[in-house]
Amino acid sequence: MNNDLEFTNIKNRFNIHNLAVDKFKTNLIQLYFMLPLKNHKEAAMTALLPAVLKRGTEKLPNNRALKTQLEELYGSKLNFNVLKRGENQILKFSLEIVNEKFLPHKANLTEEAFELLNDIIFHPLLEDGIFKEDFVIQEKENLKNNIISLINDKYSYALENCIKKMCKNEKYGIYKLGDVKSAETISSRELFNHYQKIINKAKRSLFLVGNFKSSFMDNISEKTPLKTGEEIYDNNTEVVYKEKEIDFYEEEMPVNQAKLTLGFRTGITRKMDDYYALIVFNSLLGGSTHSKLFQEVREKRSLAYYVNSSIESTKGLLFINSGIDAENSEKVIELINREIKAIIDGQFSEEEFLRSKKSIVNSLKEDFDSSRALAAQYLLTLINERDESISETIEGINSVDIIDVQAAAKKLKMDTVYLLKSEE
Repeated sequence: MNNDLEFTNIKNRFNIHNLAVDKFKTNLIQLYFMLPLKNHKEAAMTALLPAVLKRGTEKLPNNRALKTQLEELYGSKLNFNVLKRGENQILKFSLEIVNEKFLPHKANLTEEAFELLNDIIFHPLLEDGIFKEDFVIQEKENLKNNIISLINDKYSYALENCIKKMCKNEKYGIYKLGDVKSAETISSRELFNHYQKIINKAKRSLFLVGNFKSSFMDNISEKTPLKTGEEIYDNNTEVVYKEKEIDFYEEEMPVNQAKLTLGFRTGITRKMDDYYALIVFNSLLGGSTHSKLFQEVREKRSLAYYVNSSIESTKGLLFINSGIDAENSEKVIELINREIKAIIDGQFSEEEFLRSKKSIVNSLKEDFDSSRALAAQYLLTLINERDESISETIEGINSVDIIDVQAAAKKLKMDTVYLLKSEE
């Protein structure tokens, strides 16, 4: 596959983004609904919605009938997910179907699969004009359990709590699934009204990745009831960047290994040209096994069981996550600050710098071999209003020099420290 692949935006009744590629054995259809994060109740309703929708349609009134239909469509795979990118909550419906050129006979698989996806989203099974009460009650319990189960993954739990405290006065502090208290109060009528708002007013985009027949592409705008619907979409993510006292939080619970999460403000988002330097800085600091934090904190000093860094490119945040012995927390924080300072001062080798860039480029090139990764990368470009291909991102990474990385490092401001430790 050529590395200059780009999505084509077909502007008609709504945004259709097509990546014509004949490499994959399956074709990918993804439909995104994009909403601004407002409060925990709306976040919980949005997260609950796809679980209720896939319980049944007007034509397929139960989950068994739906699964049977998917099997008849050559084992097509239907998935849904709720994402948070910046201060946007995104509802994703994904359908993966066999590339028709691999079928032993001619078929209308794509049309039939697309019709099924439309039925699930736009023709749900209703009772007295709203969602079935028993479906809503059962899926509410599942949603609450999913929210509660975050505590079983201590890594994610620590990171999410750091975000919640760091962004307590910002929409980004809302968990993508809402909270248990809000989920408990959702009624069938409320959920149906929220659903109506989403399908009529939310911004949406349709992604097509693969080898689709021209007959399907020529008539796609007539195959779905989608309208433009951008009335409630707000693409403005608040980027907070100011001097402040560092907030320290500790929480105790039965854990064998303490979790230390540090939250930083970078002042740099994907929209900005120095974003490429931030990516390289992150790789050099803690984004890979060759990184300074991994080598210094874990390997040389044995102060962490694991340590890594990651960035939220839409919100302009950087997080450092580590598993440590709680009594070493101050040493670890001190050492992390020392390694950031070392990068600011240019105390890293040319080899380390080039290895960091190569690591990022290799990771981006791997995305060429995954239809889902290609779609995920393009979604971020839409949200951040920076329309660029993976090849263009690679060019941006390769153009970064050492001074750029030092400048990105210098912008870092530690905001919040969160420590989850044992009760003992």
